[in-house]
Amino acid sequence: MRPSLGFLRWIGIATVSSTYVWLAYLTTVSDEQGTLAAIVAITPVIVFALVLAWRTCHRGLSMVLWCCAVAALVLAWPVIEASFAWVYFIQHAGVLMLLALVFGRTLLPREEPLVTRLARMVHGHQLAPEIRRYTRWVTLTWTLFFVAMTVASGILFGLGDLARWSFFATLLTPALVAATFAAEYLVRRWALPAEIRTGLIESIRAGFEAARGTLPPAL
Repeated sequence: MRPSLGFLRWIGIATVSSTYVWLAYLTTVSDEQGTLAAIVAITPVIVFALVLAWRTCHRGLSMVLWCCAVAALVLAWPVIEASFAWVYFIQHAGVLMLLALVFGRTLLPREEPLVTRLARMVHGHQLAPEIRRYTRWVTLTWTLFFVAMTVASGILFGLGDLARWSFFATLLTPALVAATFAAEYLVRRWALPAEIRTGLIESIRAGFEAARGTLPPAL
């Protein structure tokens, strides 16, 4: 059976992401901190901005602004090359802080916890009370996890040991996210009855659909 295009796409994304993470780690800990390190650091920012500019309704204006931003980066390249570690740090800590805010804001009064909304993608709009309590706890857990990771990133970077911070940011962070996700699944198997429990594949699929913007509205 030939693999589907969707499967190949995710394999490609995983390969590119893994290669970038490894390059980021190598260029950060290398004694020769120069052009390659700066290019690896700034490339995700440029690509992400390009995707956003291309997808906006005012594509022409957005692309002009993107080109101007790239031109500014070229003019400021000596500064970027000399302080590429800050680019890495802002990316890493910024993403973690954003995730903490995304999860945490849904714990406010009159808001539905984010994981509860993900659960409704699998179970439908009527959720058992056990699921609502559990998913609220999981949302809080992920919020605290991302807050702790943001603080740890800031402390390690502030200590000035770039090699240790790079190991934490590029290699340890994905491993800790995966380990936390796996631990939560094991707790879920223990805490919830099988008839109302979401499986691992369903959880991953719901996460992918949420990332694609198909998350159902809060009740």
